[in-house]
Amino acid sequence: MADVTFNPIQPLATEQQLAKYWPDTLLPFWRQMQHGQFAGVAGVPIHYSYHLTPGAHTAWVISSGRIETAIKYSELMLELTTAGYSVFILDHRGQGRSGRMLPDSQLGYVADFADYQHDLESFLRQVVKPAAHQKHVLLAHSMGAAIAAGLITQPPWQEWQSFFCAAILCSPMFGIYTGMVPSNVAEPLALLYCQLRRWWQPNAPRYFPMQLAYKDKAFAHNELTQSQARYQALRHCYQTEPQLQLGGVTCTWLHQAILAMKRLRRSAHHCQTPVLLLQAGADQVVANRAQLAWFKQLPKALPHSFKIIEGAKHELLMEQDNLRQQALVHINQFLQQLPTFANKALK
Repeated sequence: MADVTFNPIQPLATEQQLAKYWPDTLLPFWRQMQHGQFAGVAGVPIHYSYHLTPGAHTAWVISSGRIETAIKYSELMLELTTAGYSVFILDHRGQGRSGRMLPDSQLGYVADFADYQHDLESFLRQVVKPAAHQKHVLLAHSMGAAIAAGLITQPPWQEWQSFFCAAILCSPMFGIYTGMVPSNVAEPLALLYCQLRRWWQPNAPRYFPMQLAYKDKAFAHNELTQSQARYQALRHCYQTEPQLQLGGVTCTWLHQAILAMKRLRRSAHHCQTPVLLLQAGADQVVANRAQLAWFKQLPKALPHSFKIIEGAKHELLMEQDNLRQQALVHINQFLQQLPTFANKALK
């Protein structure tokens, strides 16, 4: 890894510029990306997009969060390609432009959480790996980080630990925010409820209580970001393309997610990929305490760093300029340190 060099990622626009930047720059960039699909688990079509930057030695692979779609990452992807990287991203099954598994496309559903991971592995094997870049960086957010973390810590996917020279985990979903209710109380109760619902109505997926179909939420009430410009840009994508919309989670999804997060907590010590974990200090979507518990189990000899962006909400890379810039600075600094880590390991 001593030969790794990483160009710094720099913001290309401010929040004040986004109203014009989206239609004039980001949408044309998105449209000129390469788009395709492959058959995921059980034949579900998985949509993906990529941009091959001429002369790029390093490719970034983005694993997005729940309800997300690739176009949402246009700002970041343009910043990455401008810095000289190639970029690859997929829409996870059941969301974005990928296929749904239920007649009601609003229901947030997955039959088995490992299906996400098998899809991601297929994407790496069929689309990313053949592009033959020298190095690969994994960037994953929220649910996408829970999916990606499985590939770099769990035995079925050990080969991908060395495929990535670094993993950047943003607000990873290693536990779900439960407010004043301790997670060791909330999780068993949620599992029990989900199991009872499955016994009563095994063939009728339904929303978990308090979960609903997609509805535009006013900026003032959102839990994702304090950047009104970036929030409105995302809402505009969903309004322009209603097929991208996704509602709340089903009991099946929550049951599978809780079991997957439990497995992740037990497998962190297997990780061999350098990890930067970025935590949003004011996150009320995922559990920050669970992130720290997972991080503490990483091997001591492994290059790993834990950074808190104080005051930031869940969407670190869609936050206000000053908070988003902090995240980019931490990413740049961590990547620049990788050759140093590698040289120390050789001594």
